[in-house]
Order: sequence, then structure tokens, then C-alpha cells
Amino acid sequence: MIKSLVGGLFGKLVENADEILDAVVTTDKEREEVKLKFKQALLDAERQAFDKEVEDRVNARDMYKDDAIIQKVLATLFTVAYFGLTYTMFKYFVLNTLELSDYEIGFISTVFGAMSAKVNTIIDFFFGGSSKKDK
Repeated sequence: MIKSLVGGLFGKLVENADEILDAVVTTDKEREEVKLKFKQALLDAERQAFDKEVEDRVNARDMYKDDAIIQKVLATLFTVAYFGLTYTMFKYFVLNTLELSDYEIGFISTVFGAMSAKVNTIIDFFFGGSSKKDK
């Protein structure tokens, strides 16, 4: 990701570096020194960006190492709503006790699909790598 970001920002400059250097620097020795410094500057920028990315991840882990009560309440409410919608969908759709239009079915299916993805996120958050481990 960082490489593509740096590549996108400096891509044209890197592609035209030889032409720019030919116009500015006259000797081969100076040209090689400038190219080396230029490459080193790009590597340093990439390294700094990577270090910042790693630092952000560490801060995020520290921030969520203790779960707030609101997280647990919202996750519980969302999970209950998900299973309630699942039960309702089974009761009315599978047992054919309710007739809906295609638009209504599509809307409910979209909401249910989004909720399914969020339930997975909740489970990953509370029981995955972010959960507290007993040692």
C-alpha cells in the first residue's frame, strides 16, 4: 500500500528523473550521486510511512484493550436484533405466511446481508485477536 502511494505521488518524477538530471547535472559522477540520494530519499519516505502505519496499529490496540460498556451493550442489542430478524424472516418467508413484493424482499435481504457482516465483525472483535487472553 505504501509503495503504491509513494509510487503514485512520485511516479512521474521517477520516470522522468534521468531527463531532469541530464538537464541539471553535467557530470556522470554528480548524476550518480544525485540518483543515489534521490533513491535514498524515497526509501526514507517509505520507511517513515511504514513506521507511522505500525505506530497507528499499536495505538489502536492500546485504545481497545479495555472494552467500554457501550460496546458490549450495542453489540448485544445488535446481535439480539439480528437473531430476531432471522426468526421473523424464517417464520414469515419460509413458512409462506406473508406475501411481499420484490422491492420489499430485496430491501429486507440487503439489510439482513449487512447485518450478517456486522455480526461477523462483532464476533471477531470480542472473540478474535482483540479479546483478552487468560494467562
